[in-house]
Amino acid sequence: MERNNYKQILTQRMMGKRGQTTAFIIIALVIVVFGILIYFLYPQISTVFGFDTEPSSFMKSCIKPSLEDGVDLLSRQGGYAEPEGYMLYKGEMVKYLCYTAQYYTPCYVQQPLLRAHFEKELEAMIKEKADECALELQEYYESRGYDVTRGSSTDVDVDIVMNSIDVDVHSPMTISKDDAQRFENFRFGMRSQMYSLIMTAMSVIDFESTYGDSETTMYMAYYPNLKIQKTKLGDGSTIYTLTYVNTEESFTFASRSVAWPAGYGLN
Repeated sequence: MERNNYKQILTQRMMGKRGQTTAFIIIALVIVVFGILIYFLYPQISTVFGFDTEPSSFMKSCIKPSLEDGVDLLSRQGGYAEPEGYMLYKGEMVKYLCYTAQYYTPCYVQQPLLRAHFEKELEAMIKEKADECALELQEYYESRGYDVTRGSSTDVDVDIVMNSIDVDVHSPMTISKDDAQRFENFRFGMRSQMYSLIMTAMSVIDFESTYGDSETTMYMAYYPNLKIQKTKLGDGSTIYTLTYVNTEESFTFASRSVAWPAGYGLN
């Protein structure tokens, strides 16, 4: 009996040692794999941990407030920062996106490439700020002992897509101390429903230019998150405000189509 107990104890000890050996082997493998990852991913890791702040995050936080302000202004004025051919409505210069000065006549589309125009307006509005942010980033790292070489110009590309407004800032920059890292572009996105609002606005404009009016209830029936406020004015103009109810984003524009003279049909 004692001999059997001795064998059992010996077996348990051997199994325990094997378990410890296995654990040591696993730990060693983890260390090796971790070392390999550090070796191959060092540039990316140093971007996050080697700098006081990550350059792309710096540029995003610096530019984003100007981007939001630009979107807000353009969305209130029919996609134009300084519109010509506008209706002054509640203190806002609301661009006519479809217009005719005549009576009984469908309007003419004023901006057939509305999304592209909105993008170009945004690019112009934030370009100066993007250049300022690139200079701030340079000065930030130079004050911390880094050597920074930056290109002479900053270009901005804005792309309004489904559920997002994407920004690509091209501002070549090399930041170095013990090693050097090269940045060509700083990219970031902002969640937005402006694409859907602009596409709906273009559809409404198409109806206005073809039939002289639009039926907004069908849009709201098809898109339950969309609200359209349609305000008829005395001069024959119509103010449209499209709102995405989940985010409260909106887009406002004006139209004048198949207008009737004031007092027409009245005795």
